[in-house]
Amino acid sequence: MIRTASSQRLRRALQRGAASLDANASRSVRDFVLGQFNPDGGFRGRSLESDLYYSVFGLECARALDLQLPAPDVAGFLRRCAGAELDFVHLTCMIRCAEILGWGAGLDAAGWIAHWKEQLAAHVCKEGGFHRLPGRLSGSIYDTFLGMLAWEAFAEPFPDSRKTVHCLGRLRNKSGGFVNDNGLGTPTIPVTAAALVLHAELGCPEPPGSQEWMLSRLCPRGGFRAAALVPVPDLLSTATALHAARTQGWIHRVPADQCLEFVGSLWDGSGGFGSHALDRRADCEYTFYGLLALGSLVAGSTP
Repeated sequence: MIRTASSQRLRRALQRGAASLDANASRSVRDFVLGQFNPDGGFRGRSLESDLYYSVFGLECARALDLQLPAPDVAGFLRRCAGAELDFVHLTCMIRCAEILGWGAGLDAAGWIAHWKEQLAAHVCKEGGFHRLPGRLSGSIYDTFLGMLAWEAFAEPFPDSRKTVHCLGRLRNKSGGFVNDNGLGTPTIPVTAAALVLHAELGCPEPPGSQEWMLSRLCPRGGFRAAALVPVPDLLSTATALHAARTQGWIHRVPADQCLEFVGSLWDGSGGFGSHALDRRADCEYTFYGLLALGSLVAGSTP
């Protein structure tokens, strides 16, 4: 049985991050997010066109920043996207966008919920978790995290929690980190962070060695590197690591000042956040991760 929803933790962290901004920074971030909103009701990514994937991040940022968006326009964009054949990632994006907007906001919710729930259930694996390809025996960590976030939007307990715990265990590397799929590949921070958040959500203890493995990727000047051979820290790895540390209760082991300085270095004059030192172009996705990182570092006892 799920103990505390990951989506609720994310929402609280984003709200803390938004609340931590001073008046000028808040105005700048708000203007940036509004600037990414298109007249057709969606948010743009790295191009000028609205994108369902980036719209999740845009809507989450807008909610955290208490921005008022025209709901009929957003609903219209979602209806147009719903008419297309969606892959697993975009299906989870659609469900989360609909939940953020509000199920009754012009989406004919009753019919869509049943349809999306059936589609999402097709990606539940026999041996636990979610996989982007239907019919797979065992899930991947990234897909399981996305699938659980989407399932939570239905306000129903996920039925295969025990199997999911076993699925996660098979993906743990002897180093303490987690690989994404089939026990192969190199452990990374985003995947390991997702695994730790899922363990907390499922009411399971933190796997031994994972905390130390993650801390070994922390750079002395702040920020987390994605993997052992990656030379520079990035915002995705930093935000997910900090969120996992907050969720698991060891955020005090992370040097807050250095991490705040790193996150601040990726905030640019546009008001948004870039991904790393060599890619400073801001977008809604990394602005989401910027707020998530800030919110994970804010003092307080609530994950």
